[in-house]
Amino acid sequence: MPLNARRFAACVAAIGMMLAGGSQAVGQALVGTNRVVATYADWRVVLAETNRGKVCYAAGSPRMRRPEGAVRGPAYIFVTTRPEDRVRDEVSIMFGFEVTRRSDLDVGGETFGLAGDSEGAWIADLAEETRLVAAMRRQSQMSVRSLSELGEETVDTYSLKGFGEALDHARRECSDATPTQ
Repeated sequence: MPLNARRFAACVAAIGMMLAGGSQAVGQALVGTNRVVATYADWRVVLAETNRGKVCYAAGSPRMRRPEGAVRGPAYIFVTTRPEDRVRDEVSIMFGFEVTRRSDLDVGGETFGLAGDSEGAWIADLAEETRLVAAMRRQSQMSVRSLSELGEETVDTYSLKGFGEALDHARRECSDATPTQ
């Protein structure tokens, strides 16, 4: 399912909620506005101006979802930079449905465990995040496997075409142009 502008714009508010959830650990929810500043193939660059400063991210949506016809909301993967919180290249996923157990992300044969709540996830082992982002730069696609609350195994496949350029642009927007592998 392609990441078209209308569908993407309708889900930007959900991105803000996800970012707010991620910032609760620092005791203050993010409030602000999001805007798409660039598109690179299958990835968008989004800039959020918040009460805690800039938040910049590369965002993609699945190109294929299995099983076909399953009732689900939109899904996204984000790679976020939040300079105010000293966060760089944080990978997070919104499933678009409720999941019941740990999910996995596969990039080029490398599997990364995910952990989170019933609607979103982050990489389970933060020490692996740099390796995951590097793998995303090298490969052409990745898949997220999960089990829905209804017991249905799902696989969302994301194109990585344009990912590296989108991530570099997002990092420049947040004044962090240091390249990753």
